[in-house]
Amino acid sequence: MISYRLLLGIVVGIVFSFFTAFFFNMEEIIIQLQLYSQIDVLKVIIILVGANFKFDLFSIFTGSSTIIDFFSPQLLASIFIGYLSGTISKGLKRGFLASLLVIIIDFLIWMLLSVISGEDLMALFQGTQLSVTIGGILTAFIGSTIGGLIGGVISGPYEEVY
Repeated sequence: MISYRLLLGIVVGIVFSFFTAFFFNMEEIIIQLQLYSQIDVLKVIIILVGANFKFDLFSIFTGSSTIIDFFSPQLLASIFIGYLSGTISKGLKRGFLASLLVIIIDFLIWMLLSVISGEDLMALFQGTQLSVTIGGILTAFIGSTIGGLIGGVISGPYEEVY
């Protein structure tokens, strides 16, 4: 039997994932949105969802980024998405599961809409872009998982109803 709180946490997390990276990092994304809003609405959705995967965690370890850059808007947005879905789901296990599913579904939406709009995905997964893309995906997973665990712990244990 599915938990309605878990399902609601996943749905709310997915809905908020469309906008949270935009709100945390508005000055960079709004220029792209203004450029594509009149031409291609699908590209606007791809930009909104793909903004969650823009921060590269590997850049901290390779030295191309400073420790202040560690607190990037994309990482904070992923933590917020995870926290929100974990709090709604209620419970450590459900918070972890909801936050992980939200990021997985976001990644699948991002890839699916990119294929539909004809974007070149091979450019994201080859050469120097490979480490940036994988770093962004891992950062979103780590941030969302941390947020989901914190939200699940804060909300308390899930009450089983029999």
